Amino acid sequence: MISKIAIRYGSAALIVGVVACGAVAQSSDKIPEIIQKVINASKKLNYSGSRTVLLKFGPDQHRHVEFVTKNGPRTRIEFPEEGIFRGQIIVETENERRHYFPNDNQIDVMPPRRDELVGRWLKMGDRGSESQFKIEDGSPIAGFATKVVQIVSPSGFVFLKLWIDPRTGLVLKREFYGRDGSVQASSEFTKVDYQPKFNRGDFVLNIPGAKVITPWDRLARLVGKTGFKNVALSPKDPFRLESSRIQRIGNSTALVQDYVNKDGRVSLIQVNSEIDPDKLRRGGRGEVNTFSWQKGGTYFVLLGNLSEAKLKEMAEKLGG
Repeated sequence: MISKIAIRYGSAALIVGVVACGAVAQSSDKIPEIIQKVINASKKLNYSGSRTVLLKFGPDQHRHVEFVTKNGPRTRIEFPEEGIFRGQIIVETENERRHYFPNDNQIDVMPPRRDELVGRWLKMGDRGSESQFKIEDGSPIAGFATKVVQIVSPSGFVFLKLWIDPRTGLVLKREFYGRDGSVQASSEFTKVDYQPKFNRGDFVLNIPGAKVITPWDRLARLVGKTGFKNVALSPKDPFRLESSRIQRIGNSTALVQDYVNKDGRVSLIQVNSEIDPDKLRRGGRGEVNTFSWQKGGTYFVLLGNLSEAKLKEMAEKLGG
């Protein structure tokens, strides 16, 4: 279980970056030029390379290597035949993200992550509410000069550092920090080739004999096993189902569905006993809102980084 969660967090290409000589850009400013450069690079940059990823879960640390090939909006990530992620492959295109787990001989299909990540940074530049960017010269990474960007929370602690190649907009290294200043996750390129050679099939992931599982397959399986109500957004909705799971929330067992698009991320929580949406909101990460309703003895909560009006609109689609 750790491997699936960890790999999705550690290998996602976070679309972030800012550069200017030694200045601090207040969050009320528009997005700095280099952030836009990084966002644009995510759509058109070509490269291949290898990077080392560190993931921390409590006292445990996991370090692994990823081999990355990128052709504009398409990405392929492969893992060596040793380590906790041995033999896994991720291919992301404009339309979907496919993740192959060789131990299960299974391909998990999910929405692509790029739009959500880009949208998160566009909001950060437009809202003028959250963070500051501190930019200075950084140390070389993989042989390339960098600008290092510290992203500072309103309370003053640095929660993310980025080392960016200012020529190309590629984030060569990133470190995520806890409130105690310790590194919680990091990734660093050790080799980058900006003139890669692509092979036919690099960005197609079809493994003979592998079972393909979609988010809707997983949701149907959980509903069938648990007896929760089959309440979900339409597959044609702009918010796309990414994952679903059974989770303990307080003293209750909940069915949790995660939806995502360029506007943000939202979870639909379903329980068979009363639930406190304010407690869920306070326990969420960052700025989140909730909208809740009850129907036929079942309680529903939408939790996400959308406005309450948007959440209410979504609830109406779900029959709330």
